[in-house]
Amino acid sequence: MSRHGLLVFGGRLALFLAIFVGLELGIRYQLLSPLFFSSPSEIYAVFKTQLFEGSLLADIWITVFETLLGLCAGSLLGMALGLLLPQMRVLSAVIEPFLMTLNGIPVIVIAPLFVLWLGIGIFSKIGISVYIVFFAMFIPVYTGSLRLEREFVDALHVMGATRSQIFWKVALPSSLPSVYTGLKIGSGLALIGAVIGEFVASRSGLGHMILYASGTLDTASLYLGIIVLALFAVALSSLINALGPVLVRWRFNDEK
Repeated sequence: MSRHGLLVFGGRLALFLAIFVGLELGIRYQLLSPLFFSSPSEIYAVFKTQLFEGSLLADIWITVFETLLGLCAGSLLGMALGLLLPQMRVLSAVIEPFLMTLNGIPVIVIAPLFVLWLGIGIFSKIGISVYIVFFAMFIPVYTGSLRLEREFVDALHVMGATRSQIFWKVALPSSLPSVYTGLKIGSGLALIGAVIGEFVASRSGLGHMILYASGTLDTASLYLGIIVLALFAVALSSLINALGPVLVRWRFNDEK
């Protein structure tokens, strides 16, 4: 590891330890209010209790399932429509203003509609995740497809290429950088959508756990839920980053 890498790692470790020790000592010596903060030892005690009871794993599974299913379904829908609409210029011109209007509506405003349509179960949370991820994928793919050089496509038509060949050999491969961008953005938004849905109406999930802990002033459980969500977000982001060399291999090869 280079000197710069060691300095960065050491700085991060020092910051983490400072926060960790500061919270523990602050709560123990009553320098911080237990109403607003929780010590690492209290959070760990709650973690062991909920893990033993099985409630924590159940909540984690629900939120992870909602997030991953929302990310996959929303990404596939956004990618498909983003690739197909530019091939149908008239339909694209008709639909685009409506899609942009829907994209401009804050998800917290439209979330109650999904609860009304799909109930307070898992399907409304998946629907919210699909909705928010769809636009994260659709917009970069659609914009990238529109920028595909018409002269290049026309030249392929002249050389006898069919629309199907142009789509699979040109449009789809050229969209992969946009797909990767959409996945990076959508991975975080999928989790946000699932948690927002759990905040609005739910009986389980990490969002429900956090909201319930907030309402009952259970600060340790509140911080535990936030920490678990943060760890899952980091893991999901790392997974998407690992797909980069697969989806856009040439870009990573150039960086090397």
